[in-house]
Amino acid sequence: MSLIFLAGLTPFGYGFIGVLLLSFILAYFWLKSNGKEYKLGCASLGIAGFIIWFILMFPTFITFSVIENGNTAAKIAIVIFWLFILGLIAYFKFAKDTSSVKNLIFGFFKYLFFLIVLGLFLVLFFGMAYYAYQRLFTTEKNEDPIWAALLCVFFVAVLIMAGFGMLNKNKEETKKVKSTFNSLKQAKLKPDSVIELNLSKSKLNQFPLEILGFKNLKFLILSHNEISEIPNDINKLDKLIGIDLSNNPISDAERNKIRRLLSNEVEIVF
Repeated sequence: MSLIFLAGLTPFGYGFIGVLLLSFILAYFWLKSNGKEYKLGCASLGIAGFIIWFILMFPTFITFSVIENGNTAAKIAIVIFWLFILGLIAYFKFAKDTSSVKNLIFGFFKYLFFLIVLGLFLVLFFGMAYYAYQRLFTTEKNEDPIWAALLCVFFVAVLIMAGFGMLNKNKEETKKVKSTFNSLKQAKLKPDSVIELNLSKSKLNQFPLEILGFKNLKFLILSHNEISEIPNDINKLDKLIGIDLSNNPISDAERNKIRRLLSNEVEIVF
């Protein structure tokens, strides 16, 4: 039985539906890669799917334009792009650690968004500034009411203040050092910045000795692993105030040893 509702669609119409389905598949694997026990909600999946679909619709328009009018080099570039998208889906499906790629993608779109906003800001700013200049300092457009020029000056001032505010906020954010880490590999790159370390469900068979080098560590989460023994040097982490060792095969004798090693002010969860 033929699908009547698809009858008469143009090639772009089929591509439109295909990209929509592809976007939701990519969104599903993207969110699913956050963890095996991550429960996907309809709202989060829908929002992520539509955002990805909105982004992919631009190259979709370009794809069909290139297919109709492009040269061979452009068509090869389009094929490479869509193979890259399919590769991303496969990566988020099978890769164990996707944090680095996620950070790279988020960083790319973050700076792209800032460039777009900056471009719109500059166009609006110079447009308003030129209008105010014409109205207040030249004889052009004398028929315009004076309040329009004053309103334009007001908006220009607001945009300038907003721009300085955003720049100042970005400077403050860059000064803040990342203190929470979910990867031992990333934490070792900045040992003095590690305040909280979450290695839950990392399939650890023993306590990573590298943790003892994080002198500013306050919160350590090692739950849902296969750790059975904690080294005596754990007491060298003098800033530690909380450690989660739940769902690990730790014996009662080992638990008593850990309690003796750590200060009474340290909260221990077994």
